[in-house]
Amino acid sequence: MPEAHGYLKGLLANLKALRERVGLSESALEERLILGPGWINRFESGDTVPSIDMVLAILHEVGANFKDLLDSLPEPESIELERAISAEESGKDVIINFRYSKFDALYKLPNCTLEEFEEVIKTLRDGLARLIRADKTQSESIKSDSVARTFLTAVTRWPAANPSDLWWFLIYRAYCDPYNHPSNFARLDFAQSWKRTGGWALEEILVRHYGPFLRTRGVNLFISNAAQKQNFIGSLRLADRIEADKIDVVLTGETSTGARFFGVVHVKASFAERRTDDVPMSMALKQAGYISPLWTMDCKSTPSANPINRGELGTIDARRSAKRKDIEDQGYFTGCFSYNSHTRPSPATLPPERRIYLCNFSNPDDVFSRFIVQWWQRVR
Repeated sequence: MPEAHGYLKGLLANLKALRERVGLSESALEERLILGPGWINRFESGDTVPSIDMVLAILHEVGANFKDLLDSLPEPESIELERAISAEESGKDVIINFRYSKFDALYKLPNCTLEEFEEVIKTLRDGLARLIRADKTQSESIKSDSVARTFLTAVTRWPAANPSDLWWFLIYRAYCDPYNHPSNFARLDFAQSWKRTGGWALEEILVRHYGPFLRTRGVNLFISNAAQKQNFIGSLRLADRIEADKIDVVLTGETSTGARFFGVVHVKASFAERRTDDVPMSMALKQAGYISPLWTMDCKSTPSANPINRGELGTIDARRSAKRKDIEDQGYFTGCFSYNSHTRPSPATLPPERRIYLCNFSNPDDVFSRFIVQWWQRVR
């Protein structure tokens, strides 16, 4: 629940004076309102902002009204609007504020202005505003398109920033701010909605960033529909049964007789996402001679006041994480491409298909696209 600041905190502090004026204890008021122990103290101290109906209920019990609540309060110089994500300038940087579990978390975005931050947030807001005129069949595509466009705007605006940080500390938090959505979605579980929207948006980001460049090299990178996925699976004659709806992004290459399927890109924001379907599919594809790379933001941080998005790929020394071993030792995927700058790339002594690579969005002609093109040239 949000914490009160500034003028609002002073206003809530008046609740205590009004209660004490009639000689009513905190516990007695909680008894009347059927509240658990401690709630009145949290309201009066401003640690938690009560709803309007809760304020009205308290005022009723102490025989007061809104005029009494406003007595002796100075005129506010400014009103601080409580949002799920906000920002303030600090020299040449912007400090992004957001709630993270029980913490009021801070993340510093270097070489950023408040105007740039607001421009990116407005890109999301304006994209989601299209939901007002959309029917149910369009809503999911509008949400994923809005998130994808906002992220690509952010990485273009701040090319030196960690892409994974922008995804995890900025885009996700902004999406979960209900005020960035039309009001008719006020009761939406935004964190739950993000699980689907964020996954689809990542696929769009991959295709939009690399698709045009890869086409110039004779490779098609695209999101296929359900019928196309089923057709691909039916034509591959894989030894193991795999589910078509688990295919993320498809790779085909141009030949003299048309496009030919040669692989699937597995798109994941984090290793915490369910991978039980991806590994069997990837192994089946690899055994049949197809490419099956993992493309990830590798988002992972511990709730704190100053969280660090370290990811889960870990170090490259003896303390290697199980996630690194899955790729470098077990070869579950045809390479792994991480967009978290905390990732340490695998040593060049490993085979290319067992390496973890570090990427960003500065140029689509990078290690990921070159890897894909080289693989196609080898198998065509």
